[in-house]
Amino acid sequence: MTLLTSVYKRAIGHTSGLFWRSISSSPKTIKDFPWLLSKDKPRITNYPYETTDPVMGMIPISLQRMATNWVATRILQLNTGMNYFPDQFLVGASLATRKALQLLSDQLQHPEESREEIEYIFGPALLHRYTESAPSDANISIQLPQIYDVNVDDIWVTMGNPAAYSDENDKYDIFRWATLQFGVNKGKNEDQESFQEYKQRIRESIIEGIQVSVDVVVDADIVYQATHKETDEILLHDEGRRDLRIRFATPYFQPANKMVRSRDSETGEPVISWSWRIVDIDQLIEKEAMDSHEEK
Repeated sequence: MTLLTSVYKRAIGHTSGLFWRSISSSPKTIKDFPWLLSKDKPRITNYPYETTDPVMGMIPISLQRMATNWVATRILQLNTGMNYFPDQFLVGASLATRKALQLLSDQLQHPEESREEIEYIFGPALLHRYTESAPSDANISIQLPQIYDVNVDDIWVTMGNPAAYSDENDKYDIFRWATLQFGVNKGKNEDQESFQEYKQRIRESIIEGIQVSVDVVVDADIVYQATHKETDEILLHDEGRRDLRIRFATPYFQPANKMVRSRDSETGEPVISWSWRIVDIDQLIEKEAMDSHEEK
C-alpha cells in the first residue's frame, strides 16, 4: 500500500468538520506565514488529553494515552496489515513529508499555476492556511536536506457518524478518551434500556464511520527561506535541526468497513484503495481550532 498515491505514482484527528481561519485583507509579510522557526517552542506544550470519567482521572494520563494508542495501533494493523504499520508507514511518511514540502514550496512560489497533485497530499484546511498566508511579493522555500529519524507519536481514532461531530449535533453523544473519540446515537428511552441494548446501540453507532490520524515526528534539518520575488533579497533565512510534527489522516470511511476494500485470498492481508493526507503540520490547525473554541 502506498502512503500517498500522488507521491509514488488523504479537531482531534477529525477532519470532516474543517476549521478555517479568516485572514486579514491587509498586505501580508513573511512574519504572517505560519511556519515555526528552528528555535520556536511547540505550539502545544501540554496537550489536554481527555478522560472518560472521574474514576479514570485517577489513572495517570500517560498510562491512559499508552492504552488508547495501543488500541489505535491494533485498529490500524487490522485494517492496513501487520507488515504495513508502523514500519512501512514510517518509510512512506518520511518520503512523503519531504515531497509534500517541496510541492508546497513550488505552489507558494507560483500560485497562479494550479497543481492538482498538492490537493491530494494536503488537507484543504491546512493548504488554505498556507496559501492564504503567503505574502505575494515573496518566494517561500521549505526544504529537508537531511532526515535523521521518524517515529509515530499519537494515533487518533474517530468513530461513528461524522454528523456527530458537527456544531449542530443534537442526536449523538460524544465520548472522548485520550486519543479515541466515539459518536454514539442517543437512545430513545435510555432510562429503560437494558445493558445488552446499550451495548448494541454503541456497537451499531461506531461502525457507522471511522477515521484514523497518525502524528509522525520527523527529526530533520530544515531550511526555511523567503526571498523577494523581484530583487531576490533574502527576507528570512532559518536553518536548524528540530522535530517536525506531521499529522497524516485517512479519509472518513462510511461505514467503517469501507476502510478495507478486500483481503488477499492467500495471506488474508487487507487490500487498500485509499491514500493518506497531511492535515496538520506542527499543530497549526489544531492550535488555532483550540483557541477559537476557547474564545466562544
